[in-house]
Amino acid sequence: MTMWRKATASGLVLAPIALAVSTGIDPALGEDQGYGIYRQHPDATQWHSLLLHWAWVLYVPGLLGLLALVRRRGFAPAVVAWVATVLGLVTFSALMAADFGLLALEQQPGLTDAQLAAYDDRIGAMGWAAAGWQIPGIAGWALALLVTPLALLRARVIGWWTAGLFLAGAVLYLLFAISPVPLNLTGPVVLVVAGVLAARSVLSHVPPPEEPDRFGAFRRTAGMVCLVAAPLSFAAGMATVPPRWTQASAFFLHLAWVLFVPAVLTVAERGGRFTRVVSGLAVLGLINFSALMFGDYLDLAARQALGDAVADRAQELTGGYATFSLGWVLPGMVLTFLGLILVAVGAAVDGLVRWWVPVLVGAGFAGFFVLGLGPIGVVGPLVLLAGFGLMAAALRRTAAPVVV
Repeated sequence: MTMWRKATASGLVLAPIALAVSTGIDPALGEDQGYGIYRQHPDATQWHSLLLHWAWVLYVPGLLGLLALVRRRGFAPAVVAWVATVLGLVTFSALMAADFGLLALEQQPGLTDAQLAAYDDRIGAMGWAAAGWQIPGIAGWALALLVTPLALLRARVIGWWTAGLFLAGAVLYLLFAISPVPLNLTGPVVLVVAGVLAARSVLSHVPPPEEPDRFGAFRRTAGMVCLVAAPLSFAAGMATVPPRWTQASAFFLHLAWVLFVPAVLTVAERGGRFTRVVSGLAVLGLINFSALMFGDYLDLAARQALGDAVADRAQELTGGYATFSLGWVLPGMVLTFLGLILVAVGAAVDGLVRWWVPVLVGAGFAGFFVLGLGPIGVVGPLVLLAGFGLMAAALRRTAAPVVV
């Protein structure tokens, strides 16, 4: 698993670096948090939001890779940190899309601060956005940053200095993220140091051979459950497509791509090099793609508060931002669909599943693209459910017994 450890170490270093750069170029710092700042600094706004999104994206495999070294000691906090990272930190990365949505509105002439405030209020009044995205995203983000180092310290994966620096960096960022430069950089800089030390621990850590891998058993079980739950959530999202159930549909589609993250990591743990590589790429794609579902709330709020013409223009402007289309949308879509298909292919090549499993997965995604929206759109996800359900069953049958 040397490749996985190198990927984990890279994420732990690159994530806080992206966070530091993003924080340093944030145009909305200090006490002035009013509307119009994005309009005055469109380029800085785009790069700040994109890099901030990618900082949290890279932290996901970094933290999950660290937690994969936990065995029995530190099991309880590791479970909390794992759930917070998968469900919370991934969701939190999606919220950065709100900056692109607001920028697209601020760049339209004639919109007043009162109209922009009405748009923000409309988003805040959406129950699905609050309960499905904002609350779990913010809470999970904080728990992931604060509980993970405690779990790793308890498991003796990292030392006191590394855990202390990680916690100090997280707290400093939480306190001073929007303070003027250089105060706002203290947290990210400390997190860079903590990331370097944690990366060294990842590359050198040797788990005690006599310690039962209780946390590994939890991760594998959760991953196999997600192999079924992810396409089920996908089907629920397609069954509740707009216009009547826009908010519910966006949430279930987001949840589907989130749940596929631990699912493909579980397959990768049993697969060969090719399967591990495409699984890693699929994870990056899934995190990016799941975030795009938050755009449905932004579009709905713009239509309800500002009208269809303004919302259509905002969609056009957002799609024209190269930072968004090339740095977020393209990797999200390509790596998600191609990655999930190749993960199934890799599992078949490795002998984990029979050849018809990748055929079912490919057919499921083909049905999704060909059949489109509406009640018939659930056919593709249900075919995916069959494919990934067979994969989960195969992994369960061939799993090595774990002593807990």
